[in-house]
Amino acid sequence: MPVIPRMKCEDGMCDSVVTYPPLGGVVPVTAGQTVRMPFLRGIKNASYLALGNLVAQAIGLVGFAYIARVLGPHDYGTYLTVGAFVGMFDVLLLGGLNKVIIREGSQDVSSMHHCLERTIALRNTLSLVAVAVCIVSSFFTPYEVQTKLYIMLFSVQLAYTGLQGFLQTIYQATERMRYIAILGVVNRVLSVGLSIAFLHLGFGLLALFLIMLGSDLVTMLATYQHSQTLVPFRFFSKIQLDRRLLGPAVVFSLLGFMAFFASKIDLLMISFLGMARQVGVYGVAYKIAQQGEMLKNVCSVAFFPILVKRFHKQAVDGAMLIRYSVLFFVGILVLSIAAFFAVPSAIAILFGPHYVESGTILRVLIFYLAFTWATLPFTSLLQATGNERHLILPTLTLGGLNVALNYVLFVRYGLIGIAYSTLVVEFIGCALYSVVAYRVLKGQRHLV
Repeated sequence: MPVIPRMKCEDGMCDSVVTYPPLGGVVPVTAGQTVRMPFLRGIKNASYLALGNLVAQAIGLVGFAYIARVLGPHDYGTYLTVGAFVGMFDVLLLGGLNKVIIREGSQDVSSMHHCLERTIALRNTLSLVAVAVCIVSSFFTPYEVQTKLYIMLFSVQLAYTGLQGFLQTIYQATERMRYIAILGVVNRVLSVGLSIAFLHLGFGLLALFLIMLGSDLVTMLATYQHSQTLVPFRFFSKIQLDRRLLGPAVVFSLLGFMAFFASKIDLLMISFLGMARQVGVYGVAYKIAQQGEMLKNVCSVAFFPILVKRFHKQAVDGAMLIRYSVLFFVGILVLSIAAFFAVPSAIAILFGPHYVESGTILRVLIFYLAFTWATLPFTSLLQATGNERHLILPTLTLGGLNVALNYVLFVRYGLIGIAYSTLVVEFIGCALYSVVAYRVLKGQRHLV
């Protein structure tokens, strides 16, 4: 593929010189470019991702409301059940490998293609394994036959999830976050626009799943083509088992899997314990609350490469870390209190009378965001310093606690009990993660 000439632009400053980056390298910084502080680069990266995420979520909200209204609680519950069940098998993709690639690539972008080529074959193999295991597992679920067929079809998305996340590591390590934002918006425009059109024409769930898969395919191809201009690498390589990369990758992946039980298993448990309609009702509140957590993840992605580079040079002020945590907590808590009063009427207007109960659930659920945002500085720094293994025991504890509380409180209080469980688990998680991270970082002198 020919290399496209481009202007040398970094941090908003451009030289009037056209250059061709070396293979696997980045454009060198010239004297005419401004060297920004790492924190400001992180803000810039977060701004790109946040803006892209806000646009994508605004488009998604329109589609989300329309799809939920047209399908009704039962069919929308089936729609969410399929997504939740397939998503459970993300752990088989070894998604933690992406975090390791970013950490390696952020230290030396010019050598990043070696890291990619050592892992791409493994990534493709794991994608196929995840799809196969998901399909076989669907036979043992209590779902209706039609739901199982939808799961078999939609399991293909696991391949997209694995490869798309792998390719996005290039944008994160090279700090080209704007492309992640642009591609995310394109994907959302395609999927939401076509979904609304086909539902309006009378099509149902099958069309929705096919549209999502088609939109994902287009986005993945575009991501691959453009990522090759930043860090070219051979897509078809032999499987290599690099223990130096796989060790941390397994830890990150286990953390993700345990985090699934700690915070994302709610819809799946409702689908096992209750009815499709209940999944749909809770799903509306859950998906709205998740927007706040997605924004938190955007900040985590944007600052991760910056933190990796920062910790190679100097320690961080521990008091400042605590101040950021408190600031996040108070800020999100104030926003949650404000949203508390607007939720019931907003749900009724957007989703219709069938989802009135969703408003009641959301008024409780949104407060967990303050706790999860408060942990962001601690968990991000712990992972940036290669100490993610210390998160295993707290996450495992929270996962077991969440499953147990979900069952007990659902039987006792119904759907609102799942929201109560989330609040309790996130509160305990905030305390556990913060204490563990601070003690580890302080002991290793990453904090002063």
